[in-house]
Amino acid sequence: MAWPSVIINIKNMMKGPIAGVEYHFLFVGYGTVSGAERELTVVDASTDLKEALSSAGDSLLTTVMAAQLNGGSEWTAGVMVLDQADDWKDAVRKANETASFEAFVLDFPAADKTLLEDAIAMRTELKNALGRETFAVCCLPEIDNTDATNGETWEAWLAKSVAIVDGVASQYITVVPSVHADGSTLGKYCGRLANQVDASIADSPARIKTGSVVGSTDFLTDKDGKALALSVLKTLESNRISCPMWYPDYDGQYWTTGRTLDVEGGDFQDIRHIRVAMKAARKVRIRAIARIADRTFNSTPQSEAQAKLFMTQDLREMALTGNPGEIYPPEDDDIQIKWVNSTEVEIYMAVQPYECPVKITVAIYISQGDKA
Repeated sequence: MAWPSVIINIKNMMKGPIAGVEYHFLFVGYGTVSGAERELTVVDASTDLKEALSSAGDSLLTTVMAAQLNGGSEWTAGVMVLDQADDWKDAVRKANETASFEAFVLDFPAADKTLLEDAIAMRTELKNALGRETFAVCCLPEIDNTDATNGETWEAWLAKSVAIVDGVASQYITVVPSVHADGSTLGKYCGRLANQVDASIADSPARIKTGSVVGSTDFLTDKDGKALALSVLKTLESNRISCPMWYPDYDGQYWTTGRTLDVEGGDFQDIRHIRVAMKAARKVRIRAIARIADRTFNSTPQSEAQAKLFMTQDLREMALTGNPGEIYPPEDDDIQIKWVNSTEVEIYMAVQPYECPVKITVAIYISQGDKA
């Protein structure tokens, strides 16, 4: 006979929220630093950047200030200021020892595809070593317009810019040209991507309702003083480069879609698609870890049904985030469980973003019928 007693256990069902890193970017650039240490500085919308980043060079300070200005009231970021002799990859690794970021931003132009490929490799290293889902943001060199004799025309600069990204393939990197006169193009783009007040990760930077870019909208000119034309920006965009742009007879300056360097035909040529997929991956990874060696997750129909409900709870939350949600609500067929053997299971999950028009055609016709 059992001794009369009451035993109470408190169970953790892992149904709580998982903290996200969305909108939180790491900026890496050069400045004047002393000593051996390169420390991570965390800033937000209220930070006096000139004071907090007093060691940053003009380029990095301009980029972070433009990101802050365009990022909205909830903007946050991490910043690593380096010496020119430092390896930026070490800075990214160091920052990731104490924080997580949705993206890392390199505030120095890619003279050739080497920097882009190194950024992709760095992203892969973070994924393999830490399970971090992140993407890279890089920029291209400015046009050389300092010398009317030896400088560049827009045509020459365009050919050089397109050649840098040619042949590079990854959905985890997005590249912008440096075309604003004040050097703020990279920061404006990052701020637009990180503005969680006016948009979501499921929104394109091309979204007009987000508003015009904030800050100076003056563009560079070429060696002959020729203004930047929309035709140049259109050519950049067709070559997978994300560009600022404007609409004739419509005030303000806006953006094209957030192009990535995904291959032709890839599912993630638009930055909003890979951001949604990475957010889902970050959430589901935590859920999956919680079920390691848990025998309640087994191959019985009842257990698999419970596992599907558990694994999709964050997708259902994403479907309710914003109006409309970041993704369509998951359906029963959007998650499949496959048992490889008695100790290994594979889970397949479908995430469906909402359609988003970036080209609208309107047909106008004359109605000649009699009106009642």
